[in-house]
Amino acid sequence: MFGRFGRRGAGGQGDRDAAAEKAFERGQREFSAGRYAAAASVFREVVTLAPDSPNSQFLLGASLFNSGDSRGAVDPLRACLAMRPDHAAAHFALGMSLGRLDEFDDAAEHIAKAASLGDRQALDMLPNIGADYCRTCGRAARFGQIDDQDADIVIGTIGGGWTCADCRTVLCGPCISGGRAGPFVRACPDCGGRMLVLTK
Repeated sequence: MFGRFGRRGAGGQGDRDAAAEKAFERGQREFSAGRYAAAASVFREVVTLAPDSPNSQFLLGASLFNSGDSRGAVDPLRACLAMRPDHAAAHFALGMSLGRLDEFDDAAEHIAKAASLGDRQALDMLPNIGADYCRTCGRAARFGQIDDQDADIVIGTIGGGWTCADCRTVLCGPCISGGRAGPFVRACPDCGGRMLVLTK
């Protein structure tokens, strides 16, 4: 089952868990039917009964996002990710919510993280937001622009992405530079190939 609902005997916590489980199932039906505002109302009830259920937090956030409340979706999605940092769909939904709120850098980070965790929608969206994901840390590796990839000196930004000309590994600025600003060797840590500025 989604979340943490275990019956612990009659009364008290057992009743709360049973009520949360019943409401969760009702919320899932509303969500599956596309009645997102109704689903959000039900999942608010579930989260009140079982705040430590990451999937209840996720479905509350997703319901709010799908009903047009991107700002309201942020906190439950962050709560889900605090409990389950590897929840790809929550990263994607949070990225989409932040994008609607014009918080594009944070949005790109969460969409890139979702892609690194295998979320298909996120993988498909990355080129549209001008990024890929770093194969080392999962952060966004943003597309750059360069006139001469063969120049001896290339100045990149810390948020810029890099790709190996030989093995196609993608790295973000902090991973290729060791997290420091300034010059660094443009050699792929995987194969030793030349690293190029990541472009579309």
